[in-house]
Amino acid sequence: MLPIRKIVLYKHGVGYFERQGKVTGDATISLQFKTGEMNDVLKSLTVLDLQQGVISSISYESTKPVEKQLEDIAIRLPDENSLTGLLDQIKGARVEVEIGQVTVEGLVTGTESVTQKQGDTTTWSHLLNLLVGGKTLRSFDLSEVKWITFKDPGLQKDLGHLLDILIGAKKKDLKRLTIFANGSGEREVMASYIVETPVWKTSYRVLLDEPGKDALIQGWALVDNTQDEDWEDVALTLVSGLPISFVHDLYSPRYKRRPVVEVREEEAYAPPELEESIEDLMCAEEAPMSMPAAMAPPPAPAPSGGMMRAKAKRALRKSERAEVLSEARRSSTQVKTRTSEVGDLFQYEIDNAVTVKRNQSALVPILQRPFSGKRVAVYNQEIRDKNPMSAVLFNNSTGVTLEGGPVTVLEQETYVGEAMLDTMKPGEERLVPFSVELGVLIQVEQDSKLRDVHLARIVNGSLYLNRYRVRETTYAIKSKLKRPLDMYLEHRFIHDWELVDSADPVEKTENFYRFKLEAPAGKTTKFTVYEKGEEVQHWSISNVDRDQVGVWLKNRFIDDATRAVLDNMVDLNTKSARLETHIDELEEEIEQIFENQERLRENLGALGSGQDERRLRERYVTALDKEEDRLKEIRDQIKLWKKDKEELEAQLEALIKDLEFSSRPQQLPPPIP
Repeated sequence: MLPIRKIVLYKHGVGYFERQGKVTGDATISLQFKTGEMNDVLKSLTVLDLQQGVISSISYESTKPVEKQLEDIAIRLPDENSLTGLLDQIKGARVEVEIGQVTVEGLVTGTESVTQKQGDTTTWSHLLNLLVGGKTLRSFDLSEVKWITFKDPGLQKDLGHLLDILIGAKKKDLKRLTIFANGSGEREVMASYIVETPVWKTSYRVLLDEPGKDALIQGWALVDNTQDEDWEDVALTLVSGLPISFVHDLYSPRYKRRPVVEVREEEAYAPPELEESIEDLMCAEEAPMSMPAAMAPPPAPAPSGGMMRAKAKRALRKSERAEVLSEARRSSTQVKTRTSEVGDLFQYEIDNAVTVKRNQSALVPILQRPFSGKRVAVYNQEIRDKNPMSAVLFNNSTGVTLEGGPVTVLEQETYVGEAMLDTMKPGEERLVPFSVELGVLIQVEQDSKLRDVHLARIVNGSLYLNRYRVRETTYAIKSKLKRPLDMYLEHRFIHDWELVDSADPVEKTENFYRFKLEAPAGKTTKFTVYEKGEEVQHWSISNVDRDQVGVWLKNRFIDDATRAVLDNMVDLNTKSARLETHIDELEEEIEQIFENQERLRENLGALGSGQDERRLRERYVTALDKEEDRLKEIRDQIKLWKKDKEELEAQLEALIKDLEFSSRPQQLPPPIP
């Protein structure tokens, strides 16, 4: 078995394993993997013979359960009396046995048990019966047999295959993969693959020293060996990033349904019966119909002749080893590809060899360097209302990328808190809170004021008035400490609002301004943030009245020319409203006429043919005629007024459409008295 020489663990849950060792001549190399690992192994396995050898093939165990595999083998090994049980199953097999100083060859005819009694003692012995020379049956005591050789090569393979299956079944959920390396002499063979592994983790210790001195960071990686094999003195590399990785089922056999094609057959004919000819004529025999020849299967494809090999000219050093591997890969196959730099991946290459026993975990040191960092305070009202947080102003001056993980903070050899560190590239600076600073109290007061209109606009039939609202936030910082404190104050801002009359922030995050200030020892400091945002009010001018127009003019939201247009619009609205009232009144009169006509028609229907009733009928008919004349007059009047109203509305709509105005109220002259 090739020992593990190199392991690369990735953050997305896979590990790259590299094995390398010496083989001699034609060698068979066995590796074992869990069933769940086989898909990744088959997808990624690379085997290289680093000298003048050939990797001829790689075989691996079937996916079938043990019971199914045993069904294909005719012999079994019983749990009890395994020798006699096996010999009874191979009756007719040729064997060679050695008994004492004699070697006998024959065909197995079976075994039998013999009971012998001497006095009060009864003993049992097992005899092996052989047909020797094709004509003589001889029995041999199995207890005297030194060895038995199976002469049938097929039986030898079946027994060896049976034992392989049984020993494999003892190792639960393990599948054997066998590499066949052909060559001569001693040489190096390397195999590499990826399998699923636990994600490696990081944790840090930050040591804060006296002011003016660099802080120290110590990093540890936590790795887990969940495999059934020890990692002995391996070169370990830890890689972070998000390369694409997936699981694809290559281990399970895959079948393709094929169409069933049947040979077209002609219906068989019964022997024909022909009438005997009066004349003695000869009848020609009918030639049998020829069938199309079956299509021969295509020849099997020639086996690939790719060979994985490379010449080793001298002992492998680290720099030379890469050239050997590259040459071995090039000799196996020619690949054309496009390469690009993957900037998001970074790695920690452990200088010392690492040992992790199976089913154990280990802390591996990956970093111990000074960095630019000091203790500060950071206040965010949404995190804690009354107190700031103690934090490390962390500038990653280590020169390496720091993977995210928990941080334990020590100050002058004393534990002072914990924090979480997100991934940091070299040169990044970040505030890392680790505890509450109880020695500082903060009170927050807020107020807002609405200022005068600074912009008036008429557009799309509406008057818009823009005002500024100024929000004032005051932070009262009371320090009870005996030392001054560098503080960062985070203030949530309103998007689209402007910072005015305030100190500039040192930086701006997605939702916060971050201000830097100093809190003197034993004093109260006030810090105020002013922000200005715009608020907009609007009115529709289509239904404005004269009083509202006067207010707008008085406040200089509009000028005299715009007032004249608005007054015209008010007049048009007034006329249109008056017409609307007249139309409504006439439509109510129409409804009353309809009701009266309905009453008259009912009365007409109830009248008889008498003289008095005839006079009453004439009266009702005359009234209906008058009302019909009135209905015509009303409808004609409504039609005229609606036409007038539509003309007024068209004029109003044209005025609204054409009216656009914009000004600064402070810049307009006072209205004309």
